[in-house]
Amino acid sequence: MEILVIIVPAAAILLLVYYLRQRGGQGTGRVKTLRQECRRLLKQSPISADETIDRYMANLKDRYPGHTEEWYLEKIIYDLERDR
Repeated sequence: MEILVIIVPAAAILLLVYYLRQRGGQGTGRVKTLRQECRRLLKQSPISADETIDRYMANLKDRYPGHTEEWYLEKIIYDLERDR
């Protein structure tokens, strides 16, 4: 019985870590792809584009708090495409 008290929580923790790593890995690739798309639409050098993206994201976070980084990048892309 004592061994179950140790094994069950340990298994739960391992499953949680596995789930979070799987979920986090997918989001990171999507964020990278969205940032590349923003850079392409801005038509600036990579450094200037990243600075512009960061400023735009900070502004959006003030106006629309609580969203994911993906959401903010998608909003930037939407706005850039709309303005062209």
